[in-house]
Amino acid sequence: MDVFAPRDPRAATRALTVVIVVSAAVLAGYTAVSPPAGVVLALVVGVVVLLLAGALGLVLAPDRVPPWVHGAAPAAGVVVVACLDVATRDASTAAQVFFLLPVVYVAAHLGRAAAWGLTALAMAGEAVVTGLLLTPTAAVTDTVYLTAVAVTTTALLVRANRRTDELLAELRHLAAVDPLTGLVTRRVLDDAAACALTSADTDAGTSFVLVDVDRFKSVNDSFGHPAGDQVLCHVGEQLVAVVGAGAVVSRLGGDELAVLLPSTPVEVARECAEAALARLRAHALHLEDGRRVTVSASIGVAHAPVHARDLAGLYRAADAALYEAKRGGRDRVAVAAGPPPPADRPLPAPRPSREDRVARA
Repeated sequence: MDVFAPRDPRAATRALTVVIVVSAAVLAGYTAVSPPAGVVLALVVGVVVLLLAGALGLVLAPDRVPPWVHGAAPAAGVVVVACLDVATRDASTAAQVFFLLPVVYVAAHLGRAAAWGLTALAMAGEAVVTGLLLTPTAAVTDTVYLTAVAVTTTALLVRANRRTDELLAELRHLAAVDPLTGLVTRRVLDDAAACALTSADTDAGTSFVLVDVDRFKSVNDSFGHPAGDQVLCHVGEQLVAVVGAGAVVSRLGGDELAVLLPSTPVEVARECAEAALARLRAHALHLEDGRRVTVSASIGVAHAPVHARDLAGLYRAADAALYEAKRGGRDRVAVAAGPPPPADRPLPAPRPSREDRVARA
């Protein structure tokens, strides 16, 4: 069930193993010091054996632990603690505090619903134990105190986890989206390309379009770096306007952009590239001060499996076509020709953006 799915399965499994081993060790030590008699002793020994067997299973197969185990094990722990306390007629603070172990584990590693549900179950077990073994006044006092601790602990851990999740989501967004253009980063593009190249839907193949803004340094020198930033945003907008919903438009770095077109023949990719250049010619960029900037780009198009069969080869083929467009006079599209380029040619390294250079400085 999703409600029992841990936030980090590996970390949760390690923590659960530690909790189980500690519980087994404490229970075994307590039994050795003050061994109960008869059936109770057999019950305690059986619980210790089951705990150690469960911990061994978690150690041997940590990746095969189903999500429900992370909820069922702490819940079973609460029931076991309550049964042992009643069986041994032990309602001491040392016995009651064990209700908090499952609470802390679940609140730290599972979601909000599971945390509060387990806390309620633990406090119900505490109320049963104290109600059966203590006077009414002592039972109410102990239950209120332990409930206050459990609720506070759960609230603090749930709040901390929520804040951590928010920060992680923000970091993932920053890692996935270029802050200047709003396009995805190269990392996202690489992941999407790897997925497209290994997808079962490969009848039309995968096209890759590499875009380099012409004379970008001259734009920065003539109009200033803020104008260069606007040019990059402008080119990105024109690319997004001509590609379909399934395309991935990315800023690789500097003045280089790319478009991944899954399930797209090379002819269609070329048409998209030509349409992008047509839009750039038809839509000049007007700066805030009224100056007009004419923007053009050179574009290289490659296709898998026509020009390459893997991601590295696709980059190399598109890069070779891009430089062919540059040599041909810029402001044009070139399609990779012939077999895949040799693998010993290095992958194109995007020029660092201005903000990257500032960050390194």
